[in-house]
Amino acid sequence: MAAPARNTTIDFWRGLVLVIIFVNHIPGNLIEHVTPRNYGFSDSTEAFIFISGLSVALVYYGKLPQGDVFAVVKRCLRRAFELYRMHLFLTAGAIVLFSVGYELSEEIGLIEEHGRNAVFSDTAKGITGIIFLGHQLGYFNILPLYIALMLWAPFALVLTRMNLMLALAVSALLYMLARFGILTLPSWPEPGTWFFNPFAWQFLFTAGIVTGIVIMAKGIPYHRGLMIASLLVVGVSLVVTTAGFGLVPWLWDRTRPLFDLDKHNLGLGRILHFLALAYVLSQLHIGDVLKRTITGPDMMRLGRNALTIFSVGSLLSAAGQVIMTLAAVKYSASPQIIGMVFTILGIIGLLALARYLEWNKQNLAARQKEQAKGLGLSASAGRLSS
Repeated sequence: MAAPARNTTIDFWRGLVLVIIFVNHIPGNLIEHVTPRNYGFSDSTEAFIFISGLSVALVYYGKLPQGDVFAVVKRCLRRAFELYRMHLFLTAGAIVLFSVGYELSEEIGLIEEHGRNAVFSDTAKGITGIIFLGHQLGYFNILPLYIALMLWAPFALVLTRMNLMLALAVSALLYMLARFGILTLPSWPEPGTWFFNPFAWQFLFTAGIVTGIVIMAKGIPYHRGLMIASLLVVGVSLVVTTAGFGLVPWLWDRTRPLFDLDKHNLGLGRILHFLALAYVLSQLHIGDVLKRTITGPDMMRLGRNALTIFSVGSLLSAAGQVIMTLAAVKYSASPQIIGMVFTILGIIGLLALARYLEWNKQNLAARQKEQAKGLGLSASAGRLSS
């Protein structure tokens, strides 16, 4: 099976999701109020995991019919280790940033909030927990989930080769066991469990893999009833999360418990909303339209360099939290305004970085082509002289 052409629409959505994650990881900035989580039951995390599953299908699924299972396993393990190294690097960078921020501001929250107290109160245990993924800082817990999902990916791919419904059924069983509290991963040294339970979140990841396979085979078919149901789900979610567009102030607080929106174990409300939204967007070809706009190429560049952009964005978001704290404590400035300015500059920086990475790739490819051409000419000359 030939490798499929790169799906630029997926690149666009991945790039957009990375921008949204960056914005949401700087809590308190004004721009976060316009991100999708304010208008629906799911947010950028669901999109990130689903798109990751899509990408796994597009990259690895075609190799299985060639009997290349062990190569697929090897590549998934290599990817998981790459993510693990990056996670340790990002966590170390965050600890440095929050340490410096605390020394400059003496704001205790910088070293105590979002799980950072485990590192600063007992460094040996905290660092050991981080190394073994038992402890994860807040806003730095997506990569551990992604690592676990890449370890699950070979099993999911083999199951899909057997039968797509079988893969979904096994995934759903794991999901149910996670929801009943039977399958989970414990935290250490602090009590509790991982913020994102990978046994639950693998369901959306597996759904992404299955969707990617269907897209490669025949595309996602249109069904009128499914479209109407999806629009209804998206509409109800919009009304509830916006409290009836501000007309029913009590609506969100009183009805939220009814929709099963638990993020730790990936509540059914979150799954249903995301899948409904994804179906509507795909059937209306919104991604195909948006990628042709003035910002489309930039989003696709971000998506093609996802790990680097995510990593730099994570460190920038930690720096943004520190800068907002310093602005409030030291200069009595509005952290919301400072955060908004920093976020805008950060997005511009990420776009510039993506352009540089693409330029660098093109230059490297050109140099390699020239070198190959030179070697070919040298070989030809050698044959002629012999």
